[in-house]
Amino acid sequence: MKIPRVVIAAPHSGAGKTTVAVGLMNAFTSRGLRVQPFKVGPDFIDPSYHTRATGIYSKNLDTWLTSPEAVLKIFVKSSRMCDLAIIEGVMGLFDGVSGSDDAASTAEISRILNAPIILVVDVSRTAGSSAALVHGFKTFDQTLKLKGVILNHVKSQKHIDLTKQAIEKGAGVPVVGALPTTANISMPSRHLGLIPALERDGLADFLAGLREFIEEYLDLDQILEIARDADDLETEEEEDSSQSVGVRARVGIAYDEAFNFYYRDNIELLEANGAEVVSFSPIHDSSLPSNLDGMFLGGGFPEAYAKQLEENQPMRGSIKKAVEDDMPVYAECGGLMYLVESTEDLEACPHRMIGILNGKAIMGGKLESLNYSLAHVIRKNLLSDVGFTLRGHEFHYSKIEDVPADAKFAYEMKVGKGISGRYDGWLQHNLLASYMHIHFAYDLHIARNFVDACERYEQT
Repeated sequence: MKIPRVVIAAPHSGAGKTTVAVGLMNAFTSRGLRVQPFKVGPDFIDPSYHTRATGIYSKNLDTWLTSPEAVLKIFVKSSRMCDLAIIEGVMGLFDGVSGSDDAASTAEISRILNAPIILVVDVSRTAGSSAALVHGFKTFDQTLKLKGVILNHVKSQKHIDLTKQAIEKGAGVPVVGALPTTANISMPSRHLGLIPALERDGLADFLAGLREFIEEYLDLDQILEIARDADDLETEEEEDSSQSVGVRARVGIAYDEAFNFYYRDNIELLEANGAEVVSFSPIHDSSLPSNLDGMFLGGGFPEAYAKQLEENQPMRGSIKKAVEDDMPVYAECGGLMYLVESTEDLEACPHRMIGILNGKAIMGGKLESLNYSLAHVIRKNLLSDVGFTLRGHEFHYSKIEDVPADAKFAYEMKVGKGISGRYDGWLQHNLLASYMHIHFAYDLHIARNFVDACERYEQT
């Protein structure tokens, strides 16, 4: 299968991958191309920019959260009708889950997709020595296809000329552009990374300025040629059965400034299993949508909007009543923080939350967990049965205190911290709330089990 594609990678975090990837996505979209965006790794924020830049939902590619086979299936299914696929890498090219191999790294994803790589190199403090770095990345794993270099943070035309000449002669890789440092192109961040696109004021103007910046300093024609020269992908054609299941249940998804961390594939898998998905805002709406059979409270920044969430007492009451009525509810991270008695804001001031779980979310000012996670299921729950293993990731600054001694948990964490004493997946009524984020493509039974539970609730 012919799919024009390119991976935007870097030697390390902070080199400018997201700026370049988002700018290229928007620039090629503005040329009239249908651009399918992807992000390597467990990330919700960068994909929000991809989606706004292209008008197409960005997808995550991660072999820890899913599998190599699932990565290829997600990529092919999503890219089938596109003109160009742009994959933004994670961290450095070879940075993965361990130091012994490159599992879950950008390099592994590039290999699975047989995709050419363009390396974004921060040359602010070097020139000719960049050739040695690029040469190392080119030869470290010769199964990869390093096809271009973008110089970032160049200081002058002389700086560009020296660095470009050194890389092209010493490493044999073409330089496809050079970006100067500019204060006009900035992507503000806070404690969990970039501020999500949903919260970004003036995003349209920012994307327009970024597009002009990218168009001025990068050779888009050369980059497109690299993508179009990618080898055909060997993959089996699969029959699309996503339309064969009728609507079985109506599922509400919390989506607003406070809650917007969702893998797009999770939503699509719920729909493929018969869920009618409707969104609602815990900040702005006064009650849940009508006739819900289930609820999904995703992650996000409830700590940044704790005051607004507290003030919306009708919504808090509506959700609490739904949980007490045994509606199936699945909550991850930020959703967990919304369900406890109180959550601290960014100034450590507590605000009343739903209170269906007897605990308090505390913002300690330090990163509590940033890690892939592995959970052994010890109690049957909405998503899985006893004995199963779930893979996910944790990324949070909060922790839950005053957890009752008799609290019941669905998961025993083999990797990761969980909520309390290495246990996660707090169970209450028909609710499952965890710090762990799960990608449903890891096990296709996950989405089906949840919709099954919602359908049973609808029938009763």
